[in-house]
Amino acid sequence: MIFLIGFRGTGKTTIGGLLAEKLGYTFIDTDSRICQKKGSSIKTIVENEGWDGFRRCEEEVLRELTDATGSVVATGGGAVLHRQVWQELKRNGIIVWLMADDSILLQRIKADVSTQENRPSLSGRGIAEEMMDILKEREPLYRAIAHFAVDTGKVGVAEAVEKIREKAAKITRTGQ
Repeated sequence: MIFLIGFRGTGKTTIGGLLAEKLGYTFIDTDSRICQKKGSSIKTIVENEGWDGFRRCEEEVLRELTDATGSVVATGGGAVLHRQVWQELKRNGIIVWLMADDSILLQRIKADVSTQENRPSLSGRGIAEEMMDILKEREPLYRAIAHFAVDTGKVGVAEAVEKIREKAAKITRTGQ
């Protein structure tokens, strides 16, 4: 089982789908699972239940995946906030931190047409200002939880998939 963590715009869904295909694994996107469970978009969930409601459902989805063998799981950017769940997930799977420079993330987020519906603001501030504050909070968590990182700002999708596949295979073989 491979979990992809990282901030929005790092390519978790794109890379995760291709990685799962290459490995013959099932691909799971936690944001999609949350939307299916709630029967609405992230934006609507947040409008109706607030971010706390969304995070509760996110934690439930993560807990359901603790035994999802043969899967590549793309998590939401804030899934890393569920620290206790990640300790269990780390014992059962390989956690990969997808990262990129701030400027690349900002460019990708601004270019993503689904941002308004799927990635509502956490604070009501502008994208750049909010992004910097959130990265400052989450980067230490990503770093602490991940087995290894791949900088998707420096490699293309195919190369990222191959790096993850190779490093995950090595960890599986050596148990490191």
